[in-house]
Amino acid sequence: MMKTIAVFGDEQKNEFLLNVTRILTLLDVKFQFVTEETISTIKHFDYIILLNDASLTKISLNCGYCFIDMDQNQGDSIEVYGNIIAFGFGGKNTVTISSVENENGGFVYCLQRYLNINAFRMLEPQEIPINVEFHKEQELYPYMVCITIALIEGLSNAEIEERLALRCYMKNL
Repeated sequence: MMKTIAVFGDEQKNEFLLNVTRILTLLDVKFQFVTEETISTIKHFDYIILLNDASLTKISLNCGYCFIDMDQNQGDSIEVYGNIIAFGFGGKNTVTISSVENENGGFVYCLQRYLNINAFRMLEPQEIPINVEFHKEQELYPYMVCITIALIEGLSNAEIEERLALRCYMKNL
């Protein structure tokens, strides 16, 4: 089933969107981005990603899950009705990354707290080693979001590791 994703932010938004598209495609998660022009006509989003709020005026959104980049957000210009998932490099975030190897060595994805999926399913805190190439720290933020979406959508740790490792293997051929 196609999932709707709305992304808010300014400076790095285009690069972030390209990386999210690439990663979710590798993970075989079906999605469509909602454009800013159509946001007001949609009543509910599956996922909202708030990269920063510098360019936002007061807005209220309804979603299943809202990812908030805690390394970039400064204020409270958005009201979200849904499950909040804080991500970034801070230890108090819901999702973070640890054991970052210097360029191209991979990292460990960390889900720090329980996430309710529905009345019958909950994600437990966990760590997933990810072996992918990256060149700068900014490339890791889309991985935090995409791996979490994949887990919410029902992919197992093994499937995520395998699909992302296969990407790394194919790139080196």
